[in-house]
Amino acid sequence: MKNIKLLISVLFLFTVSVLMSCKGFLDVDPYGKADADLYYSTEEEVGLALIAAYDMVHSDQLNGWSSAVFIKQLPSDGTNCGGGGASDQPQYQDLDDFNWSTENAGIKAYYQVNFYGIYRCNQIINKTTVEGSALVDRMIAEAKFLRAYFFFELNVAFGGVPLRLQAPETVTEGMARSTPDEVYAQIEADLADAIAGLPNKSEYSQADKFRASKQSAQALLGKAHLYQKDYSAAINVFEDIIAVEGTEVDLEADFAELFKASTEFGIESLFEASFVSEGKNWGNANWDRVADDNRHIQLQGPRGPFDGGTSGILAGWGFNAPTQKLYDAFEDTDPRRLMTIISTQELEDIYGGSFIDGHDTESMIRTKLTTYASETNGDNGNTPELNFGTNWKLIRYADVLLMAAEAYHFNGADGTALDLVNQVRMRSGASELTGITGDALFDLIVNERQVELAYEGHRFWDLVRWGLADDELSSLGFISGKHELFPIPLDEILNNPEMDASSQNPGY
Repeated sequence: MKNIKLLISVLFLFTVSVLMSCKGFLDVDPYGKADADLYYSTEEEVGLALIAAYDMVHSDQLNGWSSAVFIKQLPSDGTNCGGGGASDQPQYQDLDDFNWSTENAGIKAYYQVNFYGIYRCNQIINKTTVEGSALVDRMIAEAKFLRAYFFFELNVAFGGVPLRLQAPETVTEGMARSTPDEVYAQIEADLADAIAGLPNKSEYSQADKFRASKQSAQALLGKAHLYQKDYSAAINVFEDIIAVEGTEVDLEADFAELFKASTEFGIESLFEASFVSEGKNWGNANWDRVADDNRHIQLQGPRGPFDGGTSGILAGWGFNAPTQKLYDAFEDTDPRRLMTIISTQELEDIYGGSFIDGHDTESMIRTKLTTYASETNGDNGNTPELNFGTNWKLIRYADVLLMAAEAYHFNGADGTALDLVNQVRMRSGASELTGITGDALFDLIVNERQVELAYEGHRFWDLVRWGLADDELSSLGFISGKHELFPIPLDEILNNPEMDASSQNPGY
């Protein structure tokens, strides 16, 4: 499976253009524009351009430390920013503290990277001239999935954004914001085309498992319907995925292995951001977007003094430290707790290790998506801190089941909803629950998403769309009417002639 990552890490160096999809980031004349007009005329060219579009999914250091997964986690109640102190990576610290501004470097990079991806997809969709190729038709369907993914990320985080479906002709060409409904309509149209043109997961060769499949597109379409509260439409799509359980999708047997190399691109995974361990050391490591290892895993390992004992966990740089609130959200008998978060006392009692609290750690240590020695490479002079190849699982089947449960609940089918929740719970050995309906069932779904999907970037936007963010996060700094959305970056407001101060989100 690492060969897939290596393919991506090599091919992402190909760049179709420096041109951005929004004028706010068009500061130079477009380089290679003539070549771009002639490109996309062979299967190979379209394939390389598509790899460049996939690359935007895992550009975690586009502008310094700017991981999309981190940026979506930090405003939640499941992690604290941590690190070396309040001045360490201020863009992350400010996200954690709801001290956001229009110039936050992480938010700006999040906006940029998604529009970079949209631009690259637009070029494939609009400029490809190859006809009669089933392979190219499939790759265009992949590009439509990716464009929908990037627009979905932007629409949830910023509200309506410029619906850029064509590359701008000049650097002075601006575009006004579309409404969220207009953006969702485009997402749905792209995903309908993607579903029609993409193969099932099982039809990809081993080397192509990183690509979007029919099930990837169905899951994202169901999510888009759910976020719009169109529960019947969401159920129809989710049912299509659930119908192929056991062949195309399923839950992994071992929850503890879900976020390790052994299950990457596995039966539960519908879409991943892929990273590679490349033999980095302090002398050859890049510190920009071409750093293709997942250095954010090292960033969120426990900051010393730390001794992992027999846990297999190495010391890290202390970011994204888990909270007591997340620990308390697990039932005492839920096996997922030890596989997600442990206390300092449990580290000592169970694994014979020790940990002295650092900045923002609350005496808690993550055991999921953390610095396991088995998941990095320290051979031949490699630096383990720089060689984590751990993927981000962006869409997985457990999430689909819980989203479907939510849709069924709000559509009046509580029995089916509870069955789906139990399917997720019982996979890891948590107890089966019976007789739960109504508000109690919704509360259960809220909690199940919190514990099953911990650290995966869903919790904050879940609270926002449910209208629970003020209740759960106001003590952390959340302000209702402001923090439901990120601000449009100041550069975009200043440089886009179709935007002005009135185009900004409320509160900024």
